[in-house]
Amino acid sequence: MPSDSLSFAQATTPHDIDPDRRQALIDCWIDVSNAGGAAGFPFPPIDERDAAPALDAILDNLSPRTCRLLLALDGDDLVGWLALRRDLFALISHWGTLHHVQTRTDRRGQGIGIALMEKAQAVARDEMELEQLHLAARAGVGLETFYGRLGWKEIGRRPGALRLGPGDDRDEVLMFLELGAGGRARS
Repeated sequence: MPSDSLSFAQATTPHDIDPDRRQALIDCWIDVSNAGGAAGFPFPPIDERDAAPALDAILDNLSPRTCRLLLALDGDDLVGWLALRRDLFALISHWGTLHHVQTRTDRRGQGIGIALMEKAQAVARDEMELEQLHLAARAGVGLETFYGRLGWKEIGRRPGALRLGPGDDRDEVLMFLELGAGGRARS
C-alpha cells in the first residue's frame, strides 16, 4: 500500500524540472538499471555519464501535447517516474506510449508502481484525451504479469529482439491498454 503522503506531479516543459529533481530522476534511473530493472539501460552498471544525457534528451522533448513526465512523490522525495508520449500524426494521435516506467528499488512492494500506472492511465485519458496506451516490455523479468494485473493485454512479441548478452536473448513483449473512445474509459 502506498503511503498516505504519495502524490503525483507532471513535467510538461523542461523548465518544470529543477536541478534537484533532475538529479533525483538520474539517481533513480541509475539505481533501477543497476539492480537489473528494464528501464532503458540493458547493460549495467551505468552511472551519471549514461543516465544524465538520456534524461536530458527526454526533458528537451517535454511538451503538454506530446511528452510528459509523471513523477510519484512521497512528500518531496521522488519514488518513481515514467514518460508518457504521443505522436500528433492524425493516423495515430489517439494513442500514446509509456516509457521508462520505474520505482526506486528501496520502495518496491509498497504499491507505488501500481499507483503510478493508474495515475498515468488517468492523465492519458482525462488530460491528453488518449483512447489507448501501448508499451514494450522486456520478457523474463515478470513485467507481463505486473502489467496484466492492471488490465494490459499482450498483443504480440518480437522473439529474441533484445540481446542482453551472449546466449541471453529476450522477447520484447508488446502490450496494450484500452482507455475508451474520446478518452473515456470503456465500461
